[in-house]
This record gives sequence, C-alpha cells and structure tokens, in this order.
Amino acid sequence: MIKRALLAGLALTAATLTSMLAPTASAAQAPGYDCVYLVRNAGQQWSGLNDCTPVGGAPANGPIRGTFTITSRVLPITVVCTQPLESFLSGIAETPRRVTGYECREV
Repeated sequence: MIKRALLAGLALTAATLTSMLAPTASAAQAPGYDCVYLVRNAGQQWSGLNDCTPVGGAPANGPIRGTFTITSRVLPITVVCTQPLESFLSGIAETPRRVTGYECREV
C-alpha cells in the first residue's frame, strides 16, 4: 500500500516537472525571419535574402524593434539582432525580399 502511494506520488511529481520544463508556444517561436540566404554586410549588420518569412509575430514590413533572429534555410547560420538603444531600430523588414538587422551576432 505504501509502495503504491509512493509510486503514484513520484509519477505526479514527474508529470508536474515535465509540464513546468516544457517550452511554451511563445518561447519556442521567438520573433524572427526564415530566409533562403543570410549574408554579413559590414560590421554587425546582416541581411536575410530571398523568400523571407516572418515568424513569431515579427513584422512583415517596416521597422523592427527589439530582439529578433534571422535564419538561413540554405546554410546552418542564425544571427540574433538587438536594439542597442530605445531610440534605435534593430532592423528593417521588406519581406519577402529582404530583412536587415543592424546589431547582430552569430549564434
């Protein structure tokens, strides 16, 4: 009887921990863009080119504020772009043709 209660308690604890550690849909889908190509322009500026698709609520066109990613579908490269100051942009979206990030680093 004690053994059965102990096993039931362990199963409940494992299920609770698993649900707490599982990523949520919003965490798994951070704002960003999937593009065919990804090229470094100069310094920390990167551009995603050709058939760029916004994901995770990223804007399709216009200014981008906050942190976002650009991922290449051809090469295994992803960059994370940030907004260094409140008055700056972190990038410009012109999907599906191009997405440019200004303060980016390869991850």
